[in-house]
Amino acid sequence: MPRYTLAEHETLDHFVVAVAVAPKLESRAKQHMGLIFEDYAQAEAAADAINEWASIESLHPNRVAHLTGFSAKCRIDGQRLYIPIVTPDTAIKDH
Repeated sequence: MPRYTLAEHETLDHFVVAVAVAPKLESRAKQHMGLIFEDYAQAEAAADAINEWASIESLHPNRVAHLTGFSAKCRIDGQRLYIPIVTPDTAIKDH
């Protein structure tokens, strides 16, 4: 059964997508702090939440998740692996 991770979108800058991760790349993804999901729906929901959060500039001015959250060291199907450096749950929100 395939498992999934998050990687950069092929055409949209600073957006993430759910992608299948081959078993041989799963340990490498974990080594580089990639998120591993049991099914596609979980990965897709996480990607949607991150993309929605990052697109709301007025609510979350600290949107560095997509600027710093990709690894140059690990690629999944040619896409850079997403590393959750800053996520909706860990972001510092300015009031």
